[in-house]
Amino acid sequence: MKIGFLKLLLLFFSLSIFLATDLTSQEEKLISPKKMEKDFKSLVEIIDAHPDPYAHTPEKAFKAKMDSVRSTCDKPLTELEFYKKVAFVVAMIKDGHSSANFSEFWLKKKRKEFGVFPYEMHLTNDDKLYVLKSYQDGGIKKGARIAEINGISVSEFLATIDPYISYELKQFRNTIIDDNFEKYLYVAFGHSTNTEFKLSAGKEPVVIENMPFKEMKKFTKDNREEREIKISKGEPYDYEKISEGVGVLKIYAFQTSDMGDYRRFLTRTFKKINKDSIHSLVIDIRGNYGGWPKIASNLFHYISKTHFKTMAQSSTKVSYAYRNNFYKRIPQLRYVKQYIPTQRHFVDINGVMKNRIGSFIDEATFFNEEPVEEDFEFSGDCYLLTNRDSYSAASSFASTFQCYDMGIIIGEETGGTKIFRANAIYEALPKTGVRVAMSTTKLWTACFNEEMEGVKPRVEYIPNIFEITSGMDTHLLFVQKLIKQIQAEKNKKP
Repeated sequence: MKIGFLKLLLLFFSLSIFLATDLTSQEEKLISPKKMEKDFKSLVEIIDAHPDPYAHTPEKAFKAKMDSVRSTCDKPLTELEFYKKVAFVVAMIKDGHSSANFSEFWLKKKRKEFGVFPYEMHLTNDDKLYVLKSYQDGGIKKGARIAEINGISVSEFLATIDPYISYELKQFRNTIIDDNFEKYLYVAFGHSTNTEFKLSAGKEPVVIENMPFKEMKKFTKDNREEREIKISKGEPYDYEKISEGVGVLKIYAFQTSDMGDYRRFLTRTFKKINKDSIHSLVIDIRGNYGGWPKIASNLFHYISKTHFKTMAQSSTKVSYAYRNNFYKRIPQLRYVKQYIPTQRHFVDINGVMKNRIGSFIDEATFFNEEPVEEDFEFSGDCYLLTNRDSYSAASSFASTFQCYDMGIIIGEETGGTKIFRANAIYEALPKTGVRVAMSTTKLWTACFNEEMEGVKPRVEYIPNIFEITSGMDTHLLFVQKLIKQIQAEKNKKP
């Protein structure tokens, strides 16, 4: 009996050690203060690449806050905790092109271990949160409004995560949250497992269990939208005739792997527009996060007969961070004397590599576009569709379109601003792998006015949640109705 008890005690002790070891192995590895200090030094060097990091937070206040955050890294932290320190500092710049993110595989590992948050969410411009899509059967229906997350109100949730998000306009911040909702569950709560939602129309909270990572991958692969497929193929554009005399040209991104292919697409498209007898061309840049403003000029030449600017001017900062980023990407630059700037998106490589550190490369004439006679130029009415997801080169496209009165903009104020920072470099902090994007160039769009101003439409259209979840493109239907009215008025005239 005594021997049996000792064996049982020994078994219990061994099991306790095994469980403790197993639990410890699942805990996230802590980062030492020494490593975090080295990464903070690298972060300071990366921030120096920004053309004006203190535009929205005065330099003295910025550095005081950064030093305060830095001083809290005096004890071991998890990557999530350290990421939040970095993200807070970068977010003070208030620039959507400058941001921080987890190390490359951090979220993927979490997803493999704990599963994936199974909903796509939508946060309206007035901060109301809705379920947009479910990755699995059952649970909460699309269109349901969420009142609380894990016991706190949506407004409290937003106040918790806002200091870690880099953005210019709030409506684009809400787009960032839409696209990265699972990430911000980690930021707010330290996890995204067993998320508890309380619906605005319900009394009892609903517990949301994550779905397996493999199932999520299959779901997203099988349910990719046309825009995602086209962008992945390097052909982010499409055209179709949608009714008599009305055509839609969709530009999903102002980027392409082959400029020749893009120009050939435009030639084919405008030849077809001519053949289709299109009198009203709708150019759709909703959901277009940008690319290269120079690409936009190719399209403008088909709808404009006058001089225009794709950008009013730019100012690029010469820094060690920017120069070293080029060396890492293109080692050959160390050994050649003359550099050739790309024609798709203006970067004066010669200036970055040779000019004085801390100086600025100012440019305006590169963005001037003289009239070009294109085959099959369009002379009818143009309409531009924008929403809060129209950002960067897409919002600058809208600014040029508006500035030179090329047609009517219909939709929402763009998420991108008329004065913005871009041409970001991307660096992983050397010790933790936390990733940082940092703008290098300040840009002013055509007809710019002031900071933090998006391109406002002539005719506003903001779909409500019922229209968004209806499965119909109510924005485009609204435009078609407007076109009919305009054409009817034209036909009345003698």
